[in-house]
This record gives sequence, C-alpha cells and structure tokens, in this order.
Amino acid sequence: MSNVVQSKIGLHRKLMKSVKQLFSPSLYLFETYAPLSVFTVFYFNKFDRKKLLKKYQLQIDGFAAAKKNLRLSNDWFSNNLPFWHSIIDEYGFKDRKIKALEIGSWEGLSSYFILTAMSNARLTCVDTWEGADEHKDGLSASVKGLSQIEESFDRNTCVFSSRLSKYKGTSQSFFNSNSVRCIYDFIYVDGSHHCDDVIIDAVKCFEMLKVGGVMIFDDYFWRYYPKVIDNPAAAINLFLRLKKGTYKIIRLYYQIAIVKTVDRYPQE
Repeated sequence: MSNVVQSKIGLHRKLMKSVKQLFSPSLYLFETYAPLSVFTVFYFNKFDRKKLLKKYQLQIDGFAAAKKNLRLSNDWFSNNLPFWHSIIDEYGFKDRKIKALEIGSWEGLSSYFILTAMSNARLTCVDTWEGADEHKDGLSASVKGLSQIEESFDRNTCVFSSRLSKYKGTSQSFFNSNSVRCIYDFIYVDGSHHCDDVIIDAVKCFEMLKVGGVMIFDDYFWRYYPKVIDNPAAAINLFLRLKKGTYKIIRLYYQIAIVKTVDRYPQE
C-alpha cells in the first residue's frame, strides 16, 4: 500500500472520528429529550475548556499535589476542575460563608475540593458508602474496595471535621429528615445514577437551593444502563423541563450546572 493511500485512509479515519465526536452527543441529547437550551449551552461550552484550563492551571496543579496525600482508588472528579473554578469565581463562593450539600461523596475527593476551594463553606455529605449499581456489579469497584470506601472518606476529610457534617443513609432518608427548604447556596448531585433516583434527587435538592444558588449534576453524559432513558441525562432533562423558567444553565460539558433564578414556592 502506497504512502499516499495510507495517508488518505488515516485522514478518513480522523474525519470519521471527528464527525462521531460531533454528532454522538447530539444524538444522545435527542434520545434523552433534552430541552433546546441544553444543545445551545453544550456546543457553546465545547470551546471553553482550553481557555479555562489555561486560566486555572496553577490551582489545578495545586490540587493535584494535595491529592497525592489522599487515599484514593480512582479519580472521577479532577477533569471537572476548570469548570468548577470558573463557577466558584463567578458566583463568589471562594471566601463567602456558604452552606453546601453533596449527594454522593464516595471517597471524599470532591468533598475535599469543595472544602479547600470554598474556604468558608460548611458542607453536608450524604452517602450510604455502600456503592451504587455500577460499583456493586464489580466493574467499577471490588468487594474489598467497597468495604474501605467510608474509611477512605473519613481519612481524606478529617482535616475539615469542623466544617463537615456526615449523613450516612440514602438521599431519600436525608430529604425526609430535612424539612427546611432553600437553605443551601451550592449543591452537588452525584448519588445513585438510575433515572428514578436522579429525578428525586434533582427535585428535592432544587427545593433546598437558594435563589441565586448553584446546583451541579455529575455524569450527565454517563451511559451505563442499556435503556437510554434509565441513565442520568433522561432524568435531568425531565427535571429541566419541569422547572423551566426557574433556572439558567451556566455550564454543560460532562456535567451540567444550573443557577436557580426563581423560587416557585417562596417561604412565607
């Protein structure tokens, strides 16, 4: 095979890969009934990553160094840092006294980041520390690994014990125990990824989010369950349709972040 033919084949493969990368997310958005606003923000944000990576490289490097002292079996979080830093700056979370909630904390890497990057935040972490479907099937975590998750979380976050509250249980039990609404400035939703659980987490957390507060959903483009609508995006998109007019999408990449603009049920 001549070099010219090989070159053309290589070019064709690169072109097909680029086309797939461009249209695959769009197809997934259609399949999960995404609102039109989601498409707009997603393709606009595609051009932001390099710019934000350059802007926050010093902070990202600093966190990478600090992370070496933690006990971690994986890191599913650090790729989000450019976007999180930009949100923290834009909404003034860095030094302001805020209340934050995290649904799903795993080994505490995201918890550690929140309490480090938001130096005056008080964080409530909700988790069973038993793993979700994708962990229990043996693909994402071993039985031995699951048995050490809570211990790793406690070890990794102990330095922040004065600003951290730990709730061991399901998100549903936490919501049932928390009758006060709209008390959090920042909420991170990363619990069970099945659509039935995600929609409940979304609605309940939004009720507890202050107007002007930010909520981030992890794994918007995560695909695990065979039926497309069983994955997080389907539930998040349904939530976005239900709450239309009460939020603004501020970031969308692998995660999706919104700011609450209106409370339909204001406290009296």
